[in-house]
Amino acid sequence: MRITYYGTAAGEGWPGVFCQCPLCRQARRLGGKNIRTRSQALINDDLLLDLPPDNQLHSLYGGLDLGAVRALLFTHSHSDHCYPEDLEFLREPYSHTRQGGLLVYGNEAVADKVKAACGGLGGVKERFRFETLQANTPLNVLGYRVLPLRATHTPKEQCLFYRIAQGDKALLYAHDTGALTEENMAYLSAQSGKLSLVSLDCTCQRHRDGKYHMGLADCAAQKEKLLAAGLADGQTVWVVNHFSHNGGWLHEELAYEAGKHGFLAAYDGMTIEL
Repeated sequence: MRITYYGTAAGEGWPGVFCQCPLCRQARRLGGKNIRTRSQALINDDLLLDLPPDNQLHSLYGGLDLGAVRALLFTHSHSDHCYPEDLEFLREPYSHTRQGGLLVYGNEAVADKVKAACGGLGGVKERFRFETLQANTPLNVLGYRVLPLRATHTPKEQCLFYRIAQGDKALLYAHDTGALTEENMAYLSAQSGKLSLVSLDCTCQRHRDGKYHMGLADCAAQKEKLLAAGLADGQTVWVVNHFSHNGGWLHEELAYEAGKHGFLAAYDGMTIEL
């Protein structure tokens, strides 16, 4: 099982689209791992997590092979995670070689946004099938065992994050969420096997939040919670991801600070084999 991080920034990207703050100016000057696009990840070659405005950028310069993707899980409808306008380009005359339909999953807010973007789905509905998800209701996607969990994020919709398992490997992809709730822990505890990788929201970096996003201290607390519950162990890989320039650390310092707590700091293009 493999995860590749194609985009690791919060909604404004890093450098921010219009921002000229010192951290954005430094990122532009330094380049490399300090350049972060909007949030997207891929499990193996076929299961995509979110479809941001930087989707084509990831395919052109990041190596994302969208032709191999067979299923797409949306976390929620915020624009940095959900840019469904690109789904219309699955149809003729924009795409001539797509073989088979794309399986698309998301909450009700995502469903409404997809429908609006694709003109009622006329002409494109043959190219993908949308299924509305509910939190805590497991499903099978391409042989992956997927458990959508309720995120602590905007109260305007039922935002989701995911536990995804294949064979004896399982990962937790928990972004755009605050601290894990008792409900989250109960449903995670009902699953068999320990987590091979835990990827946590760290939008706020040096600052704490826990109610909408998380900072590094919040992530460290979630790590201890998962370990204490027996859901993870000494073999688990820990990752922080989804960073805003308002958090205050460029990549090198972020990686150093995250390492103190046993976390890897994600960057665009990072791949982890489990």
